[in-house]
Amino acid sequence: MSGAVLSGRSGRVFRAAGWALFALYCAAVATIVFAPQHVDDNEAGSRLASLLDTGHAQGWLPGFITYASIEQLSNVIMFAPGGFLLMLLLFSRTRPWRRVGVITLSAVAVSAGIELIQTAMPERTGDPIDVLMNGTGAFVGSLFAWGIRAFLMRWRQ
Repeated sequence: MSGAVLSGRSGRVFRAAGWALFALYCAAVATIVFAPQHVDDNEAGSRLASLLDTGHAQGWLPGFITYASIEQLSNVIMFAPGGFLLMLLLFSRTRPWRRVGVITLSAVAVSAGIELIQTAMPERTGDPIDVLMNGTGAFVGSLFAWGIRAFLMRWRQ
């Protein structure tokens, strides 16, 4: 599976567009993680907490769906696109499982740095669970890209 899905000019255009998209993704993540306040410290966060409380009190929402679980899932979702894009853009001649590992460990390292910086911000807090969830997101995103790429490689043949 070391062959390219796209080659020549179309491959160069794809890679340039992919790196541009990754830069936009990084800017969006930076805006969220380095905001002076938690993203959910507003009316929307209060509404979500109220909705969860109502759902639990009325019995139509399972107990495992909590504010914390939604926040953890949002961390997974936030890092999945980065893992997806990096899997497609990096190390195309390297074994896919190695790319998944490098991307996941890199996401964990970046996330640890983000959480460390957040502990120094007055209105923010760092959380080691976020590091794990962000790494999980990058892992899931890279596996998804690996599967799509494998499908496209087989489809071309």
